[in-house]
Amino acid sequence: MSPTTVLSLSHRPVRTAARASGALPPSALEAMLDAAYETHRRFRHGAFAEPCPTCHVPAGELCLTRRSVHAARRLAHRVRVASAKPFPHAVA
Repeated sequence: MSPTTVLSLSHRPVRTAARASGALPPSALEAMLDAAYETHRRFRHGAFAEPCPTCHVPAGELCLTRRSVHAARRLAHRVRVASAKPFPHAVA
């Protein structure tokens, strides 16, 4: 028989481990979401590359609803991405 290494496992219940995982306070989560939306808006990533047909803001602007992107804007982005032609393959 070959010797095997035995790893000791934590004896804390799963619920206690989940609580101790460092959940962020709501204000930190809001700040992270605001920063992510601002980055997407600034560089016109994702749905922010499309004008919003619901609230009529131009591409690169946040929707008029706070911390939300209208479903029609997300759908317009998905349609544009699906209809876009892939990059041509490099010829060696």
